[in-house]
This record gives sequence, C-alpha cells and structure tokens, in this order.
Amino acid sequence: MTRQQRLLIRMAIAIHERLHSKITNDKCFSLPAAAWQQCEMLNRKLRKASQRGWNLAADRLNHDQRLAVERLRNEVAELDHKLRPSGDEGRKASVGDIFADLVALHDEFEDVAFHRREHTLSVTTEAIELDGVYLGPFEIRLDWTDLLKGHPYNYRVIAVDPNPAAANESVTHPHVQDEGVCEGDGHQSIRKALEQGRLLDFFMIVANLLRTYNSGSPFVSLSDWHGVECADCGSTVCDDQRWTCEKCETTVCGECYFNCPGCDGIFCNECTTRCEGCDENHCSGCMKECSRCDAELCQGCLDDNERCSDCHDQELEEETESDGSGHRRDDADAPIQPNRVGQVAVPA
Repeated sequence: MTRQQRLLIRMAIAIHERLHSKITNDKCFSLPAAAWQQCEMLNRKLRKASQRGWNLAADRLNHDQRLAVERLRNEVAELDHKLRPSGDEGRKASVGDIFADLVALHDEFEDVAFHRREHTLSVTTEAIELDGVYLGPFEIRLDWTDLLKGHPYNYRVIAVDPNPAAANESVTHPHVQDEGVCEGDGHQSIRKALEQGRLLDFFMIVANLLRTYNSGSPFVSLSDWHGVECADCGSTVCDDQRWTCEKCETTVCGECYFNCPGCDGIFCNECTTRCEGCDENHCSGCMKECSRCDAELCQGCLDDNERCSDCHDQELEEETESDGSGHRRDDADAPIQPNRVGQVAVPA
C-alpha cells in the first residue's frame, strides 16, 4: 500500500467518524436574519426606483430580489429540515465508500487537496469560460467537520484566478457571490450527497453548476460582466453604453446621463441643479445667483446686471415714480423754492 493510499484511508476514517457521530439535538437555531434583511433592503430600493420611474434599476432590483428570496427560502428549508425529527435519510457511506470517492476525485480533478488538521477537502476545476467570458478555475473547499450543517456554512467556492464582474467584485461567477454558490435546483441533491457522505457526487454536482450558465438567475449576467454600475439608478452599464460625468467622473447609463443645454456637457443627476426661472436642469457651472435675491438661475434667465426677472421688475418700480402718465419724474418737474436777492433758485 502506497503512502498516498494510507493517507486517503486515514482521511476516509476521519470523515466517516464525523458522518456517523451522534449529533446532539440543539433546539436553539439561528434564524436567517441576514437573508431576511437583504430582502427588506432590496424591497425598499425597488419601491423607490418604481416611484421615480427608474425602469432599468427597477428591473435589476426585481431580479436581485428574486435571488435573495430564493436564498432565504433555502435557508428556511434547511432550518425546517433541522427542526424536524430525524428520519431515514438513506444509507450513509461506509469507510470503503468514502475511500473510493477520494480515489475517484483524483481521476476527475487535476488538483485535490485535503488537510486533516484543518478538516478541509478541496478540488480545483479546470479554467472555466462561459459564453466567451473567462472566469478561471475554482476551488471547491469542503469543511467536513459537520457534513449535515448545510450550505453555505460547510463549503465555499473560491476563484483561483478571479475575473469578477465589473459591477460587483464579490461576484466571481454568474452564480457565485461572496464565495457562496446559488445552488438553484441542485440544492436538494447537494444536501443529500453531503448527508450521506457521497463526496464524489457532491463535488461533481457543484463543479457542473460552475460549468453551466442559467440566464434566468445569475447574480450578474454574462452580457453585463464587463459593465459598471450607474451612479444614478444602480443598473449595470456595459462599456459601450456608459457615460462619464464631467464634474465627479462617475459613470451613468444612457437613460440617466444629462446633457446640459448651457455648455453641452455630460453630467450625472447629482451634479445638476434646476433653474428657478425656466425650470430646466443645468450643470452647476452654468448656474449663477441673482445679485439681489440669491435665487439660482441659469445664465439665460438673468439680465445684464445678473438679476432675475422679478428683481429686475421690482427694481424698475422702485426707481420709477409714476406721475399718472407713466413718465419718470425728474428734477425739472420738482417745485422751485422762491428766491431772494442774492440767492439762487433751487428745487424744493
């Protein structure tokens, strides 16, 4: 027997002991509070986007909310499974079965690593490319201290040569975010494989999930992989559909960018101001304050003395004293004081 085979047998025995160890029933379980809070947060953003007419952002948030609800549903299902009385979950793997799986893993994957002290077993896939997007190889790392604990607590999917989505660096694969995979329809198969100690089946199921693309439920779609997030509405913007604000240099999408009529520049919503005169948006560089009332107006709504129309009219009224004919009264119309000898006649 080779040294490698002896190591695999020891590993199989250790995993078998964990798998068949008596688990104390603990009635105090953590509720999926984080998943619920994420659903609430996305719901608030969705309502805001819908009220403001941000259709692209609303579509994206609706998609993210479906994924969040699916994650919440899976965590609730895991909790429900733990709270139910334990029943017959099928035949659990023997030491021989686990040893055979460990040997087979070396035939299926080029890189297999196990650490008894760290209680981890991992395989690394080949470099994965989906629809022309290079994603690189992924390490599937299983913590076998508690195979019954369930995803996402007992295994992680780690990008070895990460090429994350431009809009979200935590997404390294359309179905992987924060090293957690969206199992989708494979959730039950993965859980049962771990509960029964079928290690080969577990790693093959997860690896095949990484080799496929479901356009209906990605964290970031492949078509938007090289895009960035719009600073105004939050939607993902592809490189050929992005605009850059000339003031703050943030990226905005084609529906959110603003073309200032005063200077013809491109700006985001945060860098524009509504003119109180014409009620149109302008960039801050094209806005000035009325020299009299400090109202913010565009250059076209100010007179030569940088006054708004209201202040211009008001100042004319103050300077003009009407004599009934609408003419301005000047010094010639003022009454003359009677003069005396040696005195000059002056207006009253």
